[in-house]
Amino acid sequence: RMSLEGARVHEVTLRQEMDFLARYVEIQQARFADRLSVRTTISPEALDARIPNLLLQPIVENAILHGVAPKNAPGLVEVTGGIRNGRLHLEVRDDGPGFIPAGPGSGREGIGLANTRERLSKLYGSRGELRLSSERGKGTTVTLILPCQV
Repeated sequence: RMSLEGARVHEVTLRQEMDFLARYVEIQQARFADRLSVRTTISPEALDARIPNLLLQPIVENAILHGVAPKNAPGLVEVTGGIRNGRLHLEVRDDGPGFIPAGPGSGREGIGLANTRERLSKLYGSRGELRLSSERGKGTTVTLILPCQV
């Protein structure tokens, strides 16, 4: 319901995004029970930064579906954020099986990451970045670097 109500809102504060994300994670934790742990660490000064609405949810969803779900053991998703050198750095990391990244446009990225990459490009041009790194057996990390707008 929150995603539908906010569909017309293009930007939110990171605090609002984290509140929405917490609700999404609650639903996923009910589904995965003790197999899913999510840890968030956001620096207080980053919470007022403005970001595109629903930026983190599809990335966290990917981390759960591709990082935690395939594991037989419990999995961890970490969401971190802070401001460095006047830019907002957000990271979503999982401890799943990982893969060998082939790069943007290779067909290896799914629709969620491709859409997010395109969205950032349209909004920020070269000032917005999405980086994907992964290592087999150790997990995947998506890093977003955005202009810091408060």
